[in-house]
Amino acid sequence: MTLLVTGSSGFLGRRAAAYLASLGHTVLTPSHSQLDITRESSVRVWFAEHRPDAVIHCAAISDTGVCQREPERSHVVNVEGPVLLAKACRETGAKLVFCSSDQVYSGSPYPGPHCEEEPLSPGNVYGRQKLLAEQQCAALCPDTVSLRLSWMYDDQSLPGEHGHFLTTLLSALRDPAQPLSWPVHDFRGMTHVGEVVRNLPAALSLPGGVYNFGAENDRDTFHTVRALLERLYLQEPLSRLTPNQEAFAQNPRDIRMDASTLHAAGITFRTTLQGLTETLGNLL
Repeated sequence: MTLLVTGSSGFLGRRAAAYLASLGHTVLTPSHSQLDITRESSVRVWFAEHRPDAVIHCAAISDTGVCQREPERSHVVNVEGPVLLAKACRETGAKLVFCSSDQVYSGSPYPGPHCEEEPLSPGNVYGRQKLLAEQQCAALCPDTVSLRLSWMYDDQSLPGEHGHFLTTLLSALRDPAQPLSWPVHDFRGMTHVGEVVRNLPAALSLPGGVYNFGAENDRDTFHTVRALLERLYLQEPLSRLTPNQEAFAQNPRDIRMDASTLHAAGITFRTTLQGLTETLGNLL
């Protein structure tokens, strides 16, 4: 297959592009100057010339703080860009896989784990933009597959990347002077990015719709870390671990996802604790 991967310099996109190419696919990773997803003329010309079989759209402004501060700019990238790609996919017959986010569940009055069908009213700009993009892409291109991704980590950091959950945890584990404190009012899944990437070929075959695409979790972040340290018998860090009672106390966050729909389609992920235990255990 000929695949377009947008955001190929980002955390997910660069790994997705490399993995899909290793499977023998022709993977196209145009630069911004070659394909500007926010300009209709650029998208139309590029698709007419290259005609990919499928698009894996990873590009986004995913920093929730930036989206809150600059909603107009992030709307152009996070909503208008996917819409233009959906139009191009409809015109050329390409399959669109849109990378959405578990942030669509932020602000939900319902406790997690959340399923795809429940009513949504995201509590932040990023979540609202991702939900709007899901809806508009599906309206334009009904076979769009929207993947609601969780917080992702890796066992390595590539050049130019910011830290993530695992790098932060490793740094604290290796430096006894650093505090180990995690929130008790924050519930979310965490997924190894390698599992997301390896499951993308199967996602290309999914029927159009929305899928929770990541690890499930039955603990808050503090108790996830505590269970992780206990499983790995890390007694010294465990003695330093303290609960953060202040973060999210006024507005507890629960964006855990129920992956039953995905499991029914034959795609599975390790649980958050399983993935972190295996990954961290291999690094220590």
